Amino acid sequence: MGELDVLTALDLLPHPLAIVTAGDPGRPGRRGGMTAAWVSRVSWEPPLVAVAVAPSRYTYQLIREFRAFAVHAVSRSLERVAMEVFGSLSGRDVDKFEAAGLRPGRARSVVAPVIPSAPLVLECRLVAEYPAGDHVIVVGEVVRAYRGSDERPLAWYDSRSAEVV
Repeated sequence: MGELDVLTALDLLPHPLAIVTAGDPGRPGRRGGMTAAWVSRVSWEPPLVAVAVAPSRYTYQLIREFRAFAVHAVSRSLERVAMEVFGSLSGRDVDKFEAAGLRPGRARSVVAPVIPSAPLVLECRLVAEYPAGDHVIVVGEVVRAYRGSDERPLAWYDSRSAEVV
């Protein structure tokens, strides 16, 4: 049908909408999270996921320090906090959980805060990092997974969210 600008074309590739969290769940100054759309499963055995993180992010610092993170599928009830808090504010300046009105839970198998109401929570142990342009790909082994709600997760497509059906 026609040529596309490369960045426009990449925005047309659907991907999950997620919140990635890391740090000490009980210490507001030592926990954080970020909204991520560049998240992918990358291996069956062992079960691995990859997340693209800008190296300047406080969440990246926490992932490296604690060697763990949690990936949460975002649902409609979490969409506002995903965009307005976890996707907009810096964890160096504000406790995002407090700003979002969320009380973090403790991950069951790694040291990381979790959002108990997320439709899907993946607890990950950091196993590798790879430089990728202006981001770093962090790879985590999924050591535990569970549902926090029956809500449908959202995907990101053409600069907006869409419910996965």
